[in-house]
Formats: sequence, C-alpha cells, structure tokens
Amino acid sequence: MKKIIATLIVVLSFIAAKAAEKEIIADVVFENLTGQELKSGEFFITETNERIAINETKSFKISLPGTGKYQFGFTTKDFTAYTYYPARITAKQNIITIRLVAKTEATFNTNTFSFPMNLDTTLTNKQMEQLIIAGKLNFIMHGLDNKIPKEFAVFKEKYGIGLRKENCVMDPMSFKIATENNQLIASYLNKQYGNDWVNELPSKPFGIK
Repeated sequence: MKKIIATLIVVLSFIAAKAAEKEIIADVVFENLTGQELKSGEFFITETNERIAINETKSFKISLPGTGKYQFGFTTKDFTAYTYYPARITAKQNIITIRLVAKTEATFNTNTFSFPMNLDTTLTNKQMEQLIIAGKLNFIMHGLDNKIPKEFAVFKEKYGIGLRKENCVMDPMSFKIATENNQLIASYLNKQYGNDWVNELPSKPFGIK
C-alpha cells in the first residue's frame, strides 16, 4: 500500500511538473518615442480574454497557457500604439513590444495597430481568399498622413485588397513587416491575374517592383 501511495505521489509530481513546464512567461516592453508620459492604457490578450490596466511605461511580465499563436494589443488615448510580437510565442521567442508615437489629428483604426513580427508565408490560395472576403487583406504603406487615396478604392473593388496606412515612423522591424506582407499579397495576385494588376496600383507599396 505504501509503495502504491509513493508511486502515485511521484506520478502526480511528474504531471504537475510537466504542466508547469508548459506555462510561458512573456515580457512586455515599451518604446516611447515621444517626450510625453503615459497616463492610462490597456493591454489585452485576445485568446485568454485578459485585460491589464497600464498607467506607466515600465516593463512587465505576463503568463500564457503555453507555446502557441496569440494576438496582443494595447489601447490608449494618449498615443498611437503599435504592438509587435513573434508570430508564435515560445520560451525563447517571448518579447512583446509596444511602441508609442505621437498622436496626430487624423485618426485611423482607432490609432491601435498590432502585428506579429513574422508573417505566415505559407497561406494557401483558399486562406488568402477567405481573408479577402473578410476584408482583412491589405497592402501596408507608411506616410505622413493616414489618408487612403481614392484610387485604391477602385483597386480594392476589383481585386478585394485594400491599403493600410501607418505612421511615418520607420525602422527595420516595421519595414520588414510591411515588405513581407506586401510581397505575400503580390505573389497571390501574380498567381491569380498575372502581372498586369501591378500597373493598376496608384502607388507601389514596399517590396513590390
């Protein structure tokens, strides 16, 4: 009997240890590109429905159920917020970066942007089509303003792909994300329509020749 109890204790301890190993601790860090202080904001995790009130730009840690794909975001009335993170969170890829830039008079997408740092470049044609139907497939461009040229409305009506304008702040990470996104869309369009669609673009986004 004692041996059975001892065995059960060992087994339960092993299961508990394995369960603990699956938990991922991620770091959330801020990059404040302005001279202003953050007054209030909210960090959220879509998959766990967790929301954390934030009133300073001090780094903090979050606990996730395990390795996997997550969607993070940060909302604030004080800045335009960009959230960058690995496409798949692991024990080694676990840094979530929130970049705060000055808020302009024009508003776009509630001034909140969230990007996985590595886009999925293995999407099938069917998956791309589903994104187009949902209105979620857009070229990415950076500029001084957030106005979408009217000509792009014509392009979207024909091909189902729109344009997302982002803050003019440019860095290697932002450039990489925009380029990979645009090249992924271009590859899909080439397969479906050949190369003629390029001539119908009012302006060429990053990564498209």
